[in-house]
Amino acid sequence: MSPFCCPRVLIAAIALAATGLACARTQAIDFDVRMPTEYTLYRTGVDLISNAHDETLRIHIATFDANQDSKYNQANCEFAKEYFNANQPHYRGSIYSTIKIKYWCEKGRFRK
Repeated sequence: MSPFCCPRVLIAAIALAATGLACARTQAIDFDVRMPTEYTLYRTGVDLISNAHDETLRIHIATFDANQDSKYNQANCEFAKEYFNANQPHYRGSIYSTIKIKYWCEKGRFRK
């Protein structure tokens, strides 16, 4: 005799299956709307026409998007930022000698 011959057992089986599908659907939605864990490194630049530092430029350098938590990607971005800020070329005696490029990190993927 089949266990689904009784209407109560059949209804219970359908309810259990529906609950499982609802839980799986909720977990998928939660995964898709999680907070971004990526960090992006940007820098300012030089306007080549006027040879002046342009702080409004947002030049993309790198995106840190390892499959880790946000602290991991943030730490790597901050490390790169400090490295680039500390190791800028020096153009003594040129028009670029007073320009200091700024580097910074932002949470999320590259945005213009």
